[in-house]
Amino acid sequence: MKKIFSILVTAILLSSCSGFLDEENKAGITNDELYATEEGYQTLRVNAYSSLRTIYEDAPLVMLAGTDLYQMPRGMTNDGVYDYTTLYDTNDDVSDFYDNCYTVLQAVNTAEYYLSTADISDDDKDLYQGEYDFFKGFLHFILLEEFGGIVINDEYTQAPRMNMPRATLAESYEYIIGKLESALNSSLPQTENDGEICKDIVNHYLAKVYLTRAWDLGNTEDFATAKTYAKAVLDSRGDLQYTMEDLWSPDNENNSEVLFAIQYSSKSIATTTSGNNQEAIFGPYLGGSELGHKYMVGSLYPSWSLHSWYGENDARYDATFMLTIWEYYYDYYQGNNVPGTNSITAIYPRAWDNAQEMFEDYLLLTDGESDGEFVDITMNDENKQLVDGALEFIEKWCPDYADVVPVNATDDNGNNILRIYPFIEHSSDPMVNEKYWRTAYNNDFAQPGIKKFDLGQLVTFSTTQSYRDIVLASLSETMLLYAEACIGQGNYTEAETYINKVLARPGNAKDGGVLSISLPTTQEAALEAYLKESGKELAGQYCGRWPELRRTGMLKTMFYGYNYDYLTGNLGSDPIGEKLYRPIPQSAIEINEGLTSEDQNPGY
Repeated sequence: MKKIFSILVTAILLSSCSGFLDEENKAGITNDELYATEEGYQTLRVNAYSSLRTIYEDAPLVMLAGTDLYQMPRGMTNDGVYDYTTLYDTNDDVSDFYDNCYTVLQAVNTAEYYLSTADISDDDKDLYQGEYDFFKGFLHFILLEEFGGIVINDEYTQAPRMNMPRATLAESYEYIIGKLESALNSSLPQTENDGEICKDIVNHYLAKVYLTRAWDLGNTEDFATAKTYAKAVLDSRGDLQYTMEDLWSPDNENNSEVLFAIQYSSKSIATTTSGNNQEAIFGPYLGGSELGHKYMVGSLYPSWSLHSWYGENDARYDATFMLTIWEYYYDYYQGNNVPGTNSITAIYPRAWDNAQEMFEDYLLLTDGESDGEFVDITMNDENKQLVDGALEFIEKWCPDYADVVPVNATDDNGNNILRIYPFIEHSSDPMVNEKYWRTAYNNDFAQPGIKKFDLGQLVTFSTTQSYRDIVLASLSETMLLYAEACIGQGNYTEAETYINKVLARPGNAKDGGVLSISLPTTQEAALEAYLKESGKELAGQYCGRWPELRRTGMLKTMFYGYNYDYLTGNLGSDPIGEKLYRPIPQSAIEINEGLTSEDQNPGY
């Protein structure tokens, strides 16, 4: 699929080289003639796949923001998708997502429309129809997750269509399930690892759709159906086999735990700045191009709460976050990450058992504290040199860096740029701890960013340099969906078993043992524990934290319990209110005679 994408990009680039050639084209070939050929038709099929980038290449914030896992970035005081108070039907993030989904649907409907006349084998036609049925079910589902009942778009649009009514929530589910089950009954292969649609992918999303319908419509029998489809994936793929570090290695794309991923490669993007930005959004700005780090746009800062949920023995913490930034960010992947040999720019130590002692040691480096914040976290003295005791602090609290010399992170003028930002839980009050942690919130390097999606090298200083695949569904998520369905049934013992299958991932326990949890035996408490586990396992992934909280009915519980932007009191007591779906864009209502203001979701 990566190779096909590359061919498509090359064709597009060549076709745009000389506009006057089109003026002299006497062939007069029509769409019907072009797409009847095998070569011409393949451009439609590939476009159906590659157009998914339209939705995901620029982070779909509606899937992630306004949750427990991510905070508003620095310099932002309000934004609707983060805080709800200013979320209106004119929000650009919401309307872009809505428009992009229907744009991709048009690409899929076009490919399906020309399928019957294409000069390809009947076997291929059946295979491709299965792909298109999946895409239609998938695209309508991600719209449903955000908006509830949706406008179903199931036909190729050759002229403006002005009257497209909104289906009910139940009708929307019926359509989506019908398309996915049709895909499952087609000639799709059972399993693939090359980006093409297979039955494992379809089963995963059928599990997710039935699970969501079970919560939304109270169809308790759907929990059992969701488990059946999830089990089909688990029987096909087996247990987790990679460490978290290996799973997300830049050199291990399309491995057996990846179910569905949008494919990228260096040859399938038109320029070095036309990739995706997934590696650039989950953390703070790391300075300009002169420093040689990756270019972070910082749309979503991982929350204090997310950090706090990882235990000392959980190796996923180190695999999820970049806890040391070397002289250059990508030194981590290129062997230039040897303590005592290579320099570091920022380090993020954590105290597990001696937090009060770390806190007191850090106070000495920061000239004390004032009003619950550290006074000076720059690590600079009056001469812009490293403060006394900084190296000793690193040696004491980062044992792996005992041979820490030379740490010589300086700018071209010899000024110290080394940053030390520890995660310290010295108080029983999380808000006290977080306020200290956020002393540096508006600084570069303020906290560790998520590294799971790193490209592995700096190609160009751009937030969209990445040609890493975007993983939309993974095997561990399937296990978690199964566990969630068990919670829906009130079967907490079985749910615990499947969560512990995720925790038993190889290498998860630093001490060589196996991580495990015990679930509470009330539904809300079990869901809260489950959501903490899914948050740690799936951090940053585009499977969608916001839809997950919404479908389980835990959006308010988790946002109000763990989001600092809310806990400060600046958003009022109930900013979510009735806003349990995203608003249908006003622009979509205005151009569609089948919609009126009565179709708008509650709260807007």
